[in-house]
Amino acid sequence: MAKQGFSERMYLQFLRTKFKALGMVSPAVAGKLAFDLFCTPYPKYKKRKAPAIFNQAKSLYVKVEDAINIHGYEWTSSKPNGKTVLIVHGYASYFFKFEQYIAPLLKAGFRVIGFDAPGHGTSQGKYINILIYKNAIEQIIKTCGPIDHFMGHSLGGITLTLIAETIDHPTDHKFVIIAPATKTTTTFASYFDMMHFSEPIRAAFLNELNSRTAHPITYFEADRAVQNYKGPLLWVHDQGDRVCPYKDLVNFKNSAPDNIKFLITNGLGHNKIYKTQEVIDQIVSFLAS
Repeated sequence: MAKQGFSERMYLQFLRTKFKALGMVSPAVAGKLAFDLFCTPYPKYKKRKAPAIFNQAKSLYVKVEDAINIHGYEWTSSKPNGKTVLIVHGYASYFFKFEQYIAPLLKAGFRVIGFDAPGHGTSQGKYINILIYKNAIEQIIKTCGPIDHFMGHSLGGITLTLIAETIDHPTDHKFVIIAPATKTTTTFASYFDMMHFSEPIRAAFLNELNSRTAHPITYFEADRAVQNYKGPLLWVHDQGDRVCPYKDLVNFKNSAPDNIKFLITNGLGHNKIYKTQEVIDQIVSFLAS
């Protein structure tokens, strides 16, 4: 976990105290509120001027569940290859952070599109989780498609694995997933530990997850989903990732099917990995090959 400022530490302590007291009265209510909190992206967006290349883009708006509008951008290449790439960002992020990919993808002939996720950046919404994000991506495909290739980081990456496992004509597509949660159980365990949740609250949280999604926790794991995808996929991960630990990937990497390729780095962590030029070059090369 990143170093926290004083106000953040105070707020975290307030939440821990709140859930401890609520858990003693009603673990079920505490579990529900804990799930809602987990799905609420923290408002860390700095007012940032759009990168110059975004001034050349066409603005897009797509309506997703609960009549929420999400905001995106589209570029077309001067020498089109007839293919479209969709870029999907991670939790508490926004599409501006992927500006480095746009010019090289356009140079390779791609149409490029990307959106701020529900509850993020310039898009509407309050909550985000894998199923909300999956629905948004499916609406983007319907509205802005066809989409040929997909690239996603962190929460965006694991969500794309659920898109990949059911996509029609998988060999016509390519997927790049960067630092996804190989094992969602690890993600939840880290959240539980950070919040100092009691065992009854943890159990109530998992019951709430199962109730709302009709899936067990193991359904939301990248390694499970990509085993059902038969097209080409590039999995990018850093050995020092502290958010989505590399150790969760090792067993799957050693037994993965041949259609899945791995780009493993060291020293780039969870976020620097997608901003590094060597990684950008290899991702664009994979998509363009």
